[in-house]
Amino acid sequence: MTQALVGNGLSEQFKELLRRREPIETLVTNGESRRIWAKEERPSYQAEEVEKRIIEPQALENALAKEFLPPLIVRVLPATQDLTVDETTVYAKEVLLAGLRGQDTIEMLKEKLIKDGITDGPPRVFLPPHELRDEMKLGECYVQWTGFGLDNWPPKFVVKPELKGFELVVSVPAYDTTVWEQVKGQKKLKKYTTRRLILDLRPHDNVGVVKRIVEQRLGIAVAQQILSAEVAGDLFGAPGHHTYFVDLEDDAQTMQEYAIDRFGLGIYLRVNRFDENGDFGFDHAEFLEEDHHQDGCT
Repeated sequence: MTQALVGNGLSEQFKELLRRREPIETLVTNGESRRIWAKEERPSYQAEEVEKRIIEPQALENALAKEFLPPLIVRVLPATQDLTVDETTVYAKEVLLAGLRGQDTIEMLKEKLIKDGITDGPPRVFLPPHELRDEMKLGECYVQWTGFGLDNWPPKFVVKPELKGFELVVSVPAYDTTVWEQVKGQKKLKKYTTRRLILDLRPHDNVGVVKRIVEQRLGIAVAQQILSAEVAGDLFGAPGHHTYFVDLEDDAQTMQEYAIDRFGLGIYLRVNRFDENGDFGFDHAEFLEEDHHQDGCT
């Protein structure tokens, strides 16, 4: 029977069905009418169950190997004020962390360090000399970015404790930290470079604390150390881009009293090589070759 069509091309009977929102039984499968929007009855949902594929163990192992990063080498500094990282640093522990993915972040690594009891408090994670941001992904640490300064491969992460005060660098001239070695019976220069010690100082720490840390690290006696601090010009009311040097002559004076905790930019060390009699101490002149270690000067 022909149905009358209205102006928009729809029959009155079809429009009535739309208004009533009744199912339209126009889909016929195997001679049986089915509701056209019944998902459970659509032919696409009636496909026979496909037999499950058995994954080969070797393929699974290869897939997991690509999913996870190689075990991370993590070196943990002890809870000390000396936060320097160099070839002489002694670590509290060195651990391997497995099961981490490239998309895991530094924040997730920190949480794992705390959960596994590797650190006592909130850690700071470094790829020396860079501190890594929480949002940085571990996979990014395995990319040799130009200028990123990765000295080790694979990357060796260093964990430092949370700062208890403020971080300050103590610079020691190369000629005061020269390292010599014996090569085929001859003394050869092994290392000649400025040493930069990174210290965690608190406002109440005095100059003597800094000197004792330097002595423990470099073997330079407290009595021989001459320290001066570079401070921002704001301390003296000068524009911020100006800096001044202040001699740290009193070992009992604190960082707060010298205003280093607020305006300090760094501490510089010089070695006093003259004794109380004004004589030059050749025995401590490590930067001179043995042939120059004579009694007296010429």
